[in-house]
Amino acid sequence: MPCVSGSEKRKWSRMPSVKKRGDTFRIMVSLGYDMKGRQIRKTTTFKSPEGVTPGKAEKLAVAFAHSFEKKCQGMANMNENLRFAELAKWYFEQIAPLKVKETTLNSTKYLIDTYVLPNIGHLKLKDISTARIDELFNQLYTNGRKTVYYLLTDSDSLPKGTWIPTARKAKMGYNTISNALQGKKIYKRSAEKIAAAIGKKTLEVFHEDPSGEKGLEPVSITGIRTALSTIFSTALKKDIIAKNPVTHSTSPKMPQKKKPFLDASQCKQLLGLLNELTNLQMQKAIAALLYTGMRVGELLALHWDAIDFEGGTISIRHTLYRVKGKYKLSTPKTRSSERVISMPPELSELLKEQKRWQDQRRHDVDERWIERNTVFTSEYGEYVNLNFVNATFKRLLRRHDFPPLHIHDLRHANASLLINAGVPVKIISDHLGHSDTKTTENFYAHVFNTTKAMAADAISQALSISTPTEAKNTESGVDAQK
Repeated sequence: MPCVSGSEKRKWSRMPSVKKRGDTFRIMVSLGYDMKGRQIRKTTTFKSPEGVTPGKAEKLAVAFAHSFEKKCQGMANMNENLRFAELAKWYFEQIAPLKVKETTLNSTKYLIDTYVLPNIGHLKLKDISTARIDELFNQLYTNGRKTVYYLLTDSDSLPKGTWIPTARKAKMGYNTISNALQGKKIYKRSAEKIAAAIGKKTLEVFHEDPSGEKGLEPVSITGIRTALSTIFSTALKKDIIAKNPVTHSTSPKMPQKKKPFLDASQCKQLLGLLNELTNLQMQKAIAALLYTGMRVGELLALHWDAIDFEGGTISIRHTLYRVKGKYKLSTPKTRSSERVISMPPELSELLKEQKRWQDQRRHDVDERWIERNTVFTSEYGEYVNLNFVNATFKRLLRRHDFPPLHIHDLRHANASLLINAGVPVKIISDHLGHSDTKTTENFYAHVFNTTKAMAADAISQALSISTPTEAKNTESGVDAQK
């Protein structure tokens, strides 16, 4: 029985157990239960100073017990010897499926499994300090690359005429075959698929890239940092740990690269070049991205019932993603991403053409058509792979010496056009589906700065006061014209 009175029990809601054993007191504090439902206890002993009365010794023990309890409250609610691998397993099985989308869960788990668990998975939570996280990031920056690239050894192993059949048999985009034939490095897994498709062993056709870097790029480490911090932050909220060791850690500095954007003249030029594409759907899909600023996943998930031709609007309700070889639809990136955007007349006409083409295509292939009711489809009605759209876009850019952009950069081009046109930032933020205007302002700060300078020049010109001489010359000029 605890050596405390009833009044003390009411005063202390979390009562530490204090039991006298000979000339010492055994103190036990309960910290709740761990993930497996086992009660977590912390124990210590207290020995009273010599010469004090039994009553005084008991009071000192109780005071020490409460002090010990406060100290323990900052400790882990779990066994402090729990290893990080166990914490990660708990997060991915119990927490992540309920709070993050499947694609985010898979990408986060990949980063943790690949780069974190091999390095600190065996460590106990009490041993993972901020300094240890710094050490992890430095190690990854120096020698953390796991991706192995391969180069084609002999192009004769892929003779002309076999490229497209090989790509189909390997279940990959033709662009990967093309890159290999151009002497570009490809992923090890891609090399294995190509070799298997032509009935050879991987090292009979490819060899490992000897110039491969050993360290991870800062941007990759930033992604790992985010994934790791998410797990520790969740553990902190659940009172599993006392602090997040990632919060004050230092990761490699991201290089400041000026991202290329298409300006208005380049956007117009791009629209004119789309007619070069033999794939009529890709002509319209790329134009739609430029006209609307939609995310690619949003465009490829767009259904016909989301388009109001009479009202001139498009409702963004879904996004398309692919996991484990299967296409899936989910809600857009954020709550703000579910939005209704205006449709320019030019885009309305393009989409009407797309509808007529699709109806004819459905009729031509008859029973082979897979009905998804999406605006853009594959050859037989299935969803379109984002990588295919990106590869088509990049090939077009290369042919005309455009900057090396990603298909997602058309969204940025759309935003830049709106900013330069003087559209209010709140309208732009809603149009892009950003959670708030701060996101828009931060991401496109350089574009806003240029626009602000133009605005300042305009005000300066509007309010400029001519000198007497200039005014007289102006008047003389007017009189002379009269």
